[in-house]
Amino acid sequence: MRIWTRLLIVVVVLAAGAASLAYYLNRERLSRRWAAQGVASATSFEEAGSKIAALENHPGRDSLIRDLAGQWGRRDQQLDLYLAWYAGSAKSSEFLRETFSLEFGWREELLPRWAHYWSWRAPQEPDRQIESIVGFLDLLAQSETPRPITWREVLDLQAVFVLTSQPRLAKRLSPENWAGRYQQWQKGRPQPLPHVARPEQPFPDWQGPVPDRRRLASQ
Repeated sequence: MRIWTRLLIVVVVLAAGAASLAYYLNRERLSRRWAAQGVASATSFEEAGSKIAALENHPGRDSLIRDLAGQWGRRDQQLDLYLAWYAGSAKSSEFLRETFSLEFGWREELLPRWAHYWSWRAPQEPDRQIESIVGFLDLLAQSETPRPITWREVLDLQAVFVLTSQPRLAKRLSPENWAGRYQQWQKGRPQPLPHVARPEQPFPDWQGPVPDRRRLASQ
């Protein structure tokens, strides 16, 4: 009887442990989902920015930010707009920009969406913005050992590659491999650079009133 009692205790303990683990994992998944929904439900860019900033300062930042980036381009235009705006603002951490940029490596079908948004939000006309970025990177690339660029500059360059018909170079672009990719782009560089018109809406599938992009540029 003692053996069966011990076995029963072991089974109960294992079952309790499995239940606790399942509860913990489910709670983590729910918390990440609620975090993304909280950003999407914000009623202003200020509120969305505060919520994303809170995620960046959360003890579980890494998983929360990865999950947030993983929701981009999945049919929630408000989340897409808030996250893209935040990643391009001075408020964003490099970790968030890195996570957001690397998401395009796994879901490269999102690169045209990013390039569309980038063209809509560009401070200058997209043509001039591209020329400015290319001029800056041309100078950096002349060095024997070009320095790494920032993740914000990576996001800019990913848009430039897509808008100049070389999207394959944008996939898994990073601060460390940009120089080699840029040299490849220079070999097939369009002459002159193609005309890129500013889109009227943040995304091709945008519905509803269009935000004031000039107001975004000041935030």
